[in-house]
Amino acid sequence: MTNANFNLGRYLFDGKIVIGRPDKDAIDIVSENDDLPRMLASPESAAAAAIRRIPAGGAKMLAPLDPRARVFAIAINYHAHGAEAKALPPSRPLMFYKAPSNFVGHGETLNPNKQMTAKFDYEGEIAVVIGRTCKNATLENALSFVAGVCALDDGSARDLSKVALGNPETATVLWPDWTANKGLDGGSALGPTITCGPDILTALRERSLRITTRLNGEQVQNESMKEMIFSTEQIIATLSSYMTLLPGDVIATGTPAGVGVARNRFLTTGDQLEIQVSGLDALSVKVG
Repeated sequence: MTNANFNLGRYLFDGKIVIGRPDKDAIDIVSENDDLPRMLASPESAAAAAIRRIPAGGAKMLAPLDPRARVFAIAINYHAHGAEAKALPPSRPLMFYKAPSNFVGHGETLNPNKQMTAKFDYEGEIAVVIGRTCKNATLENALSFVAGVCALDDGSARDLSKVALGNPETATVLWPDWTANKGLDGGSALGPTITCGPDILTALRERSLRITTRLNGEQVQNESMKEMIFSTEQIIATLSSYMTLLPGDVIATGTPAGVGVARNRFLTTGDQLEIQVSGLDALSVKVG
């Protein structure tokens, strides 16, 4: 790992996708290819001298997510969120999958998918990004596989969260369907950039990061990682026992209390959503 923290972003510049480090009003391009996983796997390359420097206004920021990467999310991982959802704490990390097509980047517009849902909800989360191939991680070495951290909005269609078994008009059993609920195109957000370096890994280890969500300027979520049921180390160790994690894979570590469904307040067109991990730039998107 390099000796200094830095932010790594993905940009559309001059008709192609490049990888760069934002620096005030400029971007230092470190790769002229769309190869974010390679950069994450080689922090020395990502932090090296820029190939060239471009004005920030000349590039469009994209979600810092490789289109081939996988996004894993953890359900019911904050005590207070479990309470508001009337759910007991799970006995092990409870996981589901989100596709790269779910995500837009900072400054972009969330798709409310109105043809699919009337209950479009937000969930602010701290996401960790894998930097090295990881299989059967231990609690002791799990964080060594993390390249960095960013903010994530796990967009949720609450009216698609359960499906009736049998005739919908007479069914007495409803089954969870998180893939439909959480998987709508353009309904989630990730970014603005990935913060990499030793300080952010120390914060993960100490569980000192805080996630804050603001809706139209009003704070609706604000909680410390200390309130998580399962630590980042536990999540990575469990997930990597099932499958091999690859550079560029993202793990959303769970949302705290204050989601819209608990407030009976769903997202509507024109809403401004801001999600911030303490010490990092805020992820800001508008609802279309």
